[in-house]
Amino acid sequence: MLTAGILIMGAGRIIDGMFYHLDALSFTPKAAKAMTINVIEIIDLFHVGTVAYITAVGLYKLFISTDEIQLPVRLTINNMADLENKIIGVLVAALAVTFLGFAASEEPKALLNIGGGIALVIVALSIFMRFNNVSEPKKESQESDKENQIAE
Repeated sequence: MLTAGILIMGAGRIIDGMFYHLDALSFTPKAAKAMTINVIEIIDLFHVGTVAYITAVGLYKLFISTDEIQLPVRLTINNMADLENKIIGVLVAALAVTFLGFAASEEPKALLNIGGGIALVIVALSIFMRFNNVSEPKKESQESDKENQIAE
């Protein structure tokens, strides 16, 4: 339901933006900048909707169903760390879009404060991802080494 709502909201924003920009008939650099920011925000909205779907499928796969759910390799979720990494990736992208929206505004004084705050949050998320996944790559490399030895 959440994913469908987000996708409907994105479609509505596309239609609303199209009529707004066609009605204004303004081709100035300022109007082009505003339209570019709107398009990026809408793309980000669809990105969040897609990740909401992936998160729902991941939670279903991890906690409810024992059946194998076919997902593309890049979207495979085997444990909570995989799911957390995908959610954190979306958060970083959403924060970048938020910063872009502020950067395009007419408030240069607040830009440093907002950018610094967003940068601190991204650094904290990066540190979390780094230390959260310290032991997992070693496990995977040991398992692949065992598989290679068995194959030989």
